[in-house]
Amino acid sequence: MSWRTVLTILLCGVIFFACGPKKKATMEPPPPAEIETVPGEPFPAPSSPPPKSLEAPSLKPRAPSRGDSAALKIVESGVKQLNAGNQDEAEQLFEQALRVSPTNGRPYYYLGVIAAQKKDYDRSLAFFTQAEVYLHEDGFWMSQVLTREGVILKALNQKAAARQKLQEALRRNPANKWAEAELQALQN
Repeated sequence: MSWRTVLTILLCGVIFFACGPKKKATMEPPPPAEIETVPGEPFPAPSSPPPKSLEAPSLKPRAPSRGDSAALKIVESGVKQLNAGNQDEAEQLFEQALRVSPTNGRPYYYLGVIAAQKKDYDRSLAFFTQAEVYLHEDGFWMSQVLTREGVILKALNQKAAARQKLQEALRRNPANKWAEAELQALQN
């Protein structure tokens, strides 16, 4: 055997052991709990009564991410494009802002606005729902989101749901004149 062959074999061995499969720590799952069944019923009997209300847990405050300030600058540029009538450019900027800071609610809001302008109401409502997740603590922005949702629901002839959204928008921000006007128009 030549020295090159030996060296190649040694090098392959080193690479194999350095890069080879790592041994993963395994954890035994807990043994399954005994499930008590009621004779004649196909499903297990509940161990405790069901909760009286199925309320979602309260949302925790969102800490600002590193990209928030950069994302807000991109959002500002997107708003300028949107106000200038350049929907496609604005949409690209809002999507870019989401890549920079995916937990910032404002890009979702403006993407919802663009989708609503294009009459793509399902997509718009999806964006507004996502905006709610990240803007839930900001009364002004939540009022804006809820107002937009109310207007869309009104356009979809879902008046009761629209009324609820607009009332919630006014509860979040009593100075929201647009929500007030839309609510009044619904009641007439």
